[in-house]
Amino acid sequence: MAALAAAVLAVAACSDPFATKAQYANQPFIYSLYGISGTGPANAPAALDFSSMSAVRVDGTFGFDVAFDFDGTGKIRIIPQKLVGTPVSGSRVVGLQRLTGVYDAVTLAPSKGWQIDSALLVLPGEVVGVRMTSSSCAYQLSSELYAKFVVDSVKAGGLIFGRGLLNPNCGFKSYESGIPLK
Repeated sequence: MAALAAAVLAVAACSDPFATKAQYANQPFIYSLYGISGTGPANAPAALDFSSMSAVRVDGTFGFDVAFDFDGTGKIRIIPQKLVGTPVSGSRVVGLQRLTGVYDAVTLAPSKGWQIDSALLVLPGEVVGVRMTSSSCAYQLSSELYAKFVVDSVKAGGLIFGRGLLNPNCGFKSYESGIPLK
């Protein structure tokens, strides 16, 4: 019995009582949108806004994180907001990275290798990691949010279908379902 009590105390002593804990569950979403170069109907969504987890139009407010387009060779161009235009309130800093593996198997955002404010070319099925600054994290230890998404398919007429996941906890890199531990 004394050995069990000692083991419990040893485990408790190793945990950090001051460690930041996630408060919110990771949020999966689905999207459909067109390319920004006008492949779809007028005023069709051509960008993703991760804070609302939705496809949005590209307009003068620049209220999105990444826009989509086609490069002419079958690849999809992912374009950070700053490369499309800058809103009056200032642009969002967005880092992109192609992640290795199938969508469901990618469970953690990398610590390095991010391409900040640079476009990325992908094919359907390739997983894209996103690291972005967020005003909702202004008073937190980290000002960054992490997300991932994949283009599942592109239909005739340029309609892009995909899915994604946002970790709404500032500085947490986990893409696993539920409330993340890291």
